Amino acid sequence: MRTILPQEANPALRMVASTIPVEEIGSERIRTLIAEMKLLLSKEKHGVALAASQVGEPVRLFIVSGAALSHGARTAPDEPSEQDLEDADAGPILPDQVYINPEIVKMSQRKKDKHEGCLSIRGKWGMVPRAEKATLRAYDENGARITRGASGFLAHIFQHEMDHLNAVLYTDKVTELYDDEPKED
Repeated sequence: MRTILPQEANPALRMVASTIPVEEIGSERIRTLIAEMKLLLSKEKHGVALAASQVGEPVRLFIVSGAALSHGARTAPDEPSEQDLEDADAGPILPDQVYINPEIVKMSQRKKDKHEGCLSIRGKWGMVPRAEKATLRAYDENGARITRGASGFLAHIFQHEMDHLNAVLYTDKVTELYDDEPKED
C-alpha cells in the first residue's frame, strides 16, 4: 500500500509526470494506483485531492474527492466552512473523480488569492494567486475522454493538482506562507 510522502522524502514531486498510455488506463497497475489513492484521500480529514506524484508515482493522474466536488460546484463558496468539512465526514455526496493525462484547455485571466495547503507539505499554509475559472480535458478511470469546466474552489483544486503534475509546489507560488495554528490541549 502506498502512502502520501512528505516533500523531503519524495523526489517525484520535482519530476514532470509522464503521460499514461491510453491503452494502460484499465491495466491492473493503474487500477491499483487509483484504488490506493482513493483510499488514502478518504482518510484525510481536510484533503480534497491527491496527485499520483504525491505517492511517489510521477504519472499524469489526480483524484478529486467527492466531498470536494460537492463544495466545488459552480455555486459553492470558494472555501468550505468548518461545518461543510464536518458534514463531508458523513460520506461524500458525489463519487471521487479521476483525471488521467489532464490538460488545462482554458483558464480565466482574472485571478484571486486562494488559501492553500498540501498533503505533501503538512503544517504550512499560504496564499496563492489562482485563476477563478479553469477547464480541463482528461480521461476518466474507464478511459472515456472528458472535459470539465470549473470555477471557485474546484478551479483552484484543478490548478493545484496540475502544478503537482508539472513538478511545481504551491510554495513555489505563494505570496504569503504561514504555519498551521498549533492545537490547544
